Amino acid sequence: MKYTRRQAAIFSIVALGIVLSPIVQNWVKTPTDSFPFSYYPMFSKKRGATYGLYYVVTYDSLGHKEHLPYRLAGTGGFNQVRRQINKAHRNDGGMTFLKRVEKRLVKKDRAYYHGLTRIELVKGYYHLENYFLNNDTLPLLERNIATLKIKE
Repeated sequence: MKYTRRQAAIFSIVALGIVLSPIVQNWVKTPTDSFPFSYYPMFSKKRGATYGLYYVVTYDSLGHKEHLPYRLAGTGGFNQVRRQINKAHRNDGGMTFLKRVEKRLVKKDRAYYHGLTRIELVKGYYHLENYFLNNDTLPLLERNIATLKIKE
């Protein structure tokens, strides 16, 4: 089936109009989201200045702190491990999870494990604007959720 230039132009204008129609929401007092022509409130939603997240840190015999790489903390990709950590905190405060992390370290990276004195599940609070714009990657506050001391 062949289309004429006129039919192709009309189709293109209609398709372009449909795709651009959510722009109207920029001038509405209270924008609405109507899938599939979404205004994407997840991107425009007002968020707080700080954001808290859970992660695992390790300490060596000299007291040096290091963030445990996600591949050693759990199974799967980055987001899957992040969800495992969040679930561990909700379920039992994280102790069972830390014991599994210890077993994984013994199995996968014995040299790294050998120098450790403790593994901690912490919640760090970060100032998002400073984190992304000024590369200020230090947390404003870190709260210890669970600690597993490693037996020598």
